[in-house]
Amino acid sequence: MLESAEYQDIIDKINKIRNYGLNKMLTIPQIAILGDQSSGKSSVLEAITKLSFPRNIETCTRFATQVSSRRSERAQLSAHIDNEPEFNERYRTQDAASDIHPIISAAKSILCSSAEISDKVLEITISGPTLSPLTIIDLPGYINTTVDGQHKGIVETIRAINTRYIKDSRTIILAVVPANVDLNNIFVLGEAERYDPHNERTVPIVTKPDTVEPDLLPNLIHTILNKRKYMRLGYLVMKNSAFKDIDISWDEARLREDDFFKSSALWKEVSDTRKGRVGVEKFLGNLLYTHIKNELPFLKKDILELIGECEKDITNMGLPITNASIAKHKYIECVLNLKTSLTALLDGNYTFEYIGSHGSDSTHQDYGAAVDKNNPNGDDDDKDDFTPPYLEADHRFIRSSLQKLYERFNVALSRDKYILPKDKISELVIRYKGNELPGFISFSTFKQIYIETLGRWHDITKAHVTNMHLYLYAAVTNYIMSTTEPLLKDTLRLEFDKFYSSQSTKMNDAIENIFTDEGTPFTLNKYYYDNILKRRKEKADQQTQDMLTKFQTGTQTHTNTAPSKLETSDVNYNEQHAVEDLQERLQSYCKVARKRIVDVVLLQSIERHMIKQIDLYFRMLIDVDDDTISTILLEPQTKIARRQELQDKVAVLRRSLLEL
Repeated sequence: MLESAEYQDIIDKINKIRNYGLNKMLTIPQIAILGDQSSGKSSVLEAITKLSFPRNIETCTRFATQVSSRRSERAQLSAHIDNEPEFNERYRTQDAASDIHPIISAAKSILCSSAEISDKVLEITISGPTLSPLTIIDLPGYINTTVDGQHKGIVETIRAINTRYIKDSRTIILAVVPANVDLNNIFVLGEAERYDPHNERTVPIVTKPDTVEPDLLPNLIHTILNKRKYMRLGYLVMKNSAFKDIDISWDEARLREDDFFKSSALWKEVSDTRKGRVGVEKFLGNLLYTHIKNELPFLKKDILELIGECEKDITNMGLPITNASIAKHKYIECVLNLKTSLTALLDGNYTFEYIGSHGSDSTHQDYGAAVDKNNPNGDDDDKDDFTPPYLEADHRFIRSSLQKLYERFNVALSRDKYILPKDKISELVIRYKGNELPGFISFSTFKQIYIETLGRWHDITKAHVTNMHLYLYAAVTNYIMSTTEPLLKDTLRLEFDKFYSSQSTKMNDAIENIFTDEGTPFTLNKYYYDNILKRRKEKADQQTQDMLTKFQTGTQTHTNTAPSKLETSDVNYNEQHAVEDLQERLQSYCKVARKRIVDVVLLQSIERHMIKQIDLYFRMLIDVDDDTISTILLEPQTKIARRQELQDKVAVLRRSLLEL
């Protein structure tokens, strides 16, 4: 399989997408060597890749080293570290026979200049006519404690780096198990089981088999044959070159390894495909090939999903705004869109897009009103508290909610049947009396008495109108904050606050002017006279009915037999009738005035200043200076960088998808 063109092609594809940078966004199929420090990890890597790695304690693996080998006519070697251009240029192309010790040393000086362990990766690529395609990553060896001079956090740092690889479902874990250490004490196997509980991607490789005493060899063979601790993918075994043999060639090391496995008949029980560097290399190559084939459909799916996420993020960022002219155009476009939609909303032309995407935000809101929780609808006619009733408002349906407030204001004012009692009117008539003849009431007296009632209406009106414009403020603000360009929300809200403050003052002035005008009774409404005639007819009918009842019974009530003080003289009799007539006229006039006040107040306050003059708000928005607009909308460097990052990611993802 290792020699086939198909195998070479699929390994090349994985190496290409890794070179594109896909492995920095998604995990890709790979083999990682893990084990304790000095367990033989680097020897395994050296045996598989035919490269000679440093062995002394000072150069133990301090960072992940990825070695990719591939077959090609030209033998060469290169090294790469992300974001290290000087290093990359120096080791861009080397002779395949070059000593990699200087590369490792240079990488260490870069990656470990400020820390003993680095989470960056040194990537080494080697090619030649006799090499088999394979990619493998050597990770820093686990340690359990530190020596003098080492940072105490190095133990956890190494574990964190290695865990990132172990927990990745696309990483085959090549767990290095020294033959002279009991399986129960192998830390890496415990970590592998933690993230690969079913042993689907863990392969233990036994190292240093030559250190086992002869009488313990059967035990070791038993383990390698998968009879002590079962592993789904089985075990591998390889003889490491001793430190004294560091200078011998790879071929010489292979021959010595072969001789070792022939030294005992027990080793014949272990298949050649699972022992020795040649067998291990083929096994891992076939395993990686199968692993890649199985993972490719899922990798493609992940790439497509990530492309979708990145493109969605790019779309949500909107078109790039790189200069003041584009910023101004974008701003005007947003203002015009808001004008069209908000004007329609205030007119009651609701759009499903806003209503559907923003569920009912109805909350029990009082908008500054005193609320009777036991009588939210205001149905008690005897109640003297005419403050605005409790409102369950929906900010989506502005016009319909506002209409409910209008109706409640009308009901509140209509329910106010307060008229001064006769004795109070008589007292006021006497107080304001001039040189009128007995039985005559002056216009100024009528006006002063009417103003007593008008003052009550003023307070009710102020409370209800405040309730209305507070609702409108909340509803419009909610609409602005929910539907406009995120970067502009604060500016649009600030300008609306200014507009609202100005219009609120105008509404209050309008109400004061209305009630000032209403302080002088005036009407040409026929309804006023009709009310007087109606009340006089009702009074006459009642008097007729009383007389008829008196005649039929032949008796008189105590009231009729005991004349009041007002009946003791003609003058007082005339005054009594004048007071009664004044009360009738007040009641009739108040009916007419109430209806007029409701309409005029609503038209000249809320409708005029908050609905019809909404254009003033948009004029304020248009007047926002260009510098402010540019400051808000021009993309900051962080956003420019983020956009470029997303675009670069999409490019890498699409290129990788095309490769696969």
